[in-house]
Amino acid sequence: MWNAVKSVNLSSICTKVVMALIVLFGVGAPRLIKLYMAYTAKNPDLIVPLLMTVYACCVPSLTALYCLNRLLDNIKRDYVFIDKNVQYLRAISWCCFAVAGILFLSGYYYLLFLIVAAAAVFFGLILRVVKNVIEQAVKLKRENELTI
Repeated sequence: MWNAVKSVNLSSICTKVVMALIVLFGVGAPRLIKLYMAYTAKNPDLIVPLLMTVYACCVPSLTALYCLNRLLDNIKRDYVFIDKNVQYLRAISWCCFAVAGILFLSGYYYLLFLIVAAAAVFFGLILRVVKNVIEQAVKLKRENELTI
């Protein structure tokens, strides 16, 4: 039967798989982007800006996934409403905003990036709300622990 522990474990596995895929994509990006440009008959002068965008987005993406992995590890150990999780959620949201900024600037030469940037901003905002909720829960937990 499916339960919360299995769900957290699956999320942790998926997080690690996506981290590995981003690293592999980063290694293969030059070849993949050249293939993409040849297949779509796009301007070959865009290869370098696309590579710069990909590599610039890899850093905050891997940082966000690392923080997510740490957050899931805390949840596995039943440390849910703690300050460290609030910090992880804050970092993940800022990583979303960083990717959005990179993609917004990259929208200058490739318009599809503007749509993805908007999605990244949306995710960042949702994470900020979740972070605020968890932060308030941490405060309530602290207050409840002080009462007899």
